[in-house]
Amino acid sequence: MALAKIRSAVVSGISATAVEVEVDVASGLPGFIIVGLADKAVEESRERVRSAIKHSGFSFPLSRITVHLAPSEKKKSGVHFDLPIALAILVADGQLKTKTLPTNALFLGGLSLDGRTQAINGTLVLVEWARNNGFDRVVLPSENYEESLLVEGIDLVPVSSLNEVAELILHDTLPPKPTPSLRHAEEDHSTDWLQIQGQEKAKRAAVISAAGGHNLLMEGPPGAGKTLIARGIRALLPALNRDEKIEVVKVHSVAGELDRSAPVDSIGRPFRSPHHTASHISIVGGGTHPRPGEISLAHHGVLFLDELPEFNRLVTESLRQPLEDAEINVARVNESVRYPANFMLVATMNPCPCGWFGSATHECICSAHAISQYRKKISGPIMDRIDIYLNVPALPIAKLQNPESHSKELQTLRQLIAQAQDLARQRNGKVLNGRISPASISKICQTDPAAAKLIEQAGDKFGLTGRGYHKLLRVARTIADLNHHENIGVSEAAEALQYRFNRAS
Repeated sequence: MALAKIRSAVVSGISATAVEVEVDVASGLPGFIIVGLADKAVEESRERVRSAIKHSGFSFPLSRITVHLAPSEKKKSGVHFDLPIALAILVADGQLKTKTLPTNALFLGGLSLDGRTQAINGTLVLVEWARNNGFDRVVLPSENYEESLLVEGIDLVPVSSLNEVAELILHDTLPPKPTPSLRHAEEDHSTDWLQIQGQEKAKRAAVISAAGGHNLLMEGPPGAGKTLIARGIRALLPALNRDEKIEVVKVHSVAGELDRSAPVDSIGRPFRSPHHTASHISIVGGGTHPRPGEISLAHHGVLFLDELPEFNRLVTESLRQPLEDAEINVARVNESVRYPANFMLVATMNPCPCGWFGSATHECICSAHAISQYRKKISGPIMDRIDIYLNVPALPIAKLQNPESHSKELQTLRQLIAQAQDLARQRNGKVLNGRISPASISKICQTDPAAAKLIEQAGDKFGLTGRGYHKLLRVARTIADLNHHENIGVSEAAEALQYRFNRAS
């Protein structure tokens, strides 16, 4: 057989595209070329494949070898083409004598020089795509097996070497499957929340944010506890459900950030905290070979931006689309990909560059112009996308000298938030209140007459925008859910209003 074809795929965003690996072994001057818009990693597979074939007990053909990755117009990247290329070469050269190759199987995997398989990125995306596109079996590296178990309804064949794949092709000999790791409990973040002293109003705002998935901005002097409260929100959030876990693992797998040494069941809600010097691409995603950025790695979790005004203006402004649409479209000259970005934004800032504007105990050394310029770093459109704005004052020393335990309170809050989220998802169609569509707000966020009047008066006085009005109703809906009220009453509307209009000028 001079020509062999193996079915594989390539990751595109968090989806995949079919790729057929065609190999022609012909007479002529020895050579090994790969065509079909292959990137550097794929081109380098020539040396890995050559060595892996030799160290697996086969001979590398002294012929003219042409590898075509079809379709030709689609960019190919990733080391997972190593295995199908090596397999196709052996079949085309007649060293693996088989009349037909399975067309219902997808082959994925990198190869080390000694013929062992290597883990790849994006496995869960590729396996899910294979199941949804009629494949019955996926042959993949053993290191990626546990990750792939999240996808049901398809036969997974983990292999640890090229020889095991050869035995599978020749004799349909299935290698032993690794034993899945024992389930580990998710990391407990209770300590951060239990360290918070006082700040009852801030803790209330954090509970509302966690229950509804609302964006939160806290402003206050240095040392007031803003960062501690932000990190403490992790302790309030319920565990990921199965669908959310699959989406989170897909994004982290594509980005190469999946910890394969930890059981998949131990993965908790993401909490991403990039430094303010992070580049625009690292936050949004993209690059020469597009990969998810921090906003996508925070999908179904929290994106924490400490000292928000210190971030590059391009970074903060790029949050506009994902905050509205829960996804980001990364367009480049050669490729355009879409990544999910359904995160809860939690941000902090000081009232001025020195941090002490408005303080009764410290003198602010900033000029009025410096304060104005500092606050202008956060644009109006970004502020309009914040659901809850909160001033966090400095704590008196007496509060810190007499720490209180809140362990029982934390358990109660977790239960309350979980109940509010379950109620919201049942009513809203599987989304939290922070993601209620504008078309559904009037039906879901029904207000009492007195509450509607209060909101109207406040809107006229403070200049509430259309987006701000919807944000206000979503927050009020979450407060009503926490209070076990069917409609939004005056108390819920008043509390939501104070989170909307208490920003210092």
